[in-house]
Amino acid sequence: MGIPASVTQTPPAHDQATAVVSGSFTATGQSGSFMPYGPFNVTIGGSGGPNGNWTASVQLERSFDGGTTWYVRSVDGTGTQAVYGTTPNKDVSITVGEPERGVLYRLNCTAYTSGTINYRMSQTGQANMSLAVASAI
Repeated sequence: MGIPASVTQTPPAHDQATAVVSGSFTATGQSGSFMPYGPFNVTIGGSGGPNGNWTASVQLERSFDGGTTWYVRSVDGTGTQAVYGTTPNKDVSITVGEPERGVLYRLNCTAYTSGTINYRMSQTGQANMSLAVASAI
């Protein structure tokens, strides 16, 4: 899968994350893929600061087959899908846990009306390891 030109995978200087995929949507499309293990962060927001001006629908998806098939991620045990932007200008920052190695994640902007939607998926290796070890005990 190609990575859009607006995507960076190297954390910015002074960033504590060890893996980052960030970019922006100005139309429908997908982010670059990200392969976390354990807890990781997802942030979606409009440009210009918290709750910037944007109207779109962005969903968090994952793939178990190397990116051929994508499923919308559930955010709870009832199957509520991780779809954001149904309320215009409402930024979101969540922590997601992935217990299985080798699973790819991406953001998919499935509907776009206006604004620039900035996104970031990130993980810190040390925090990941400490939580993964603690959950194995």
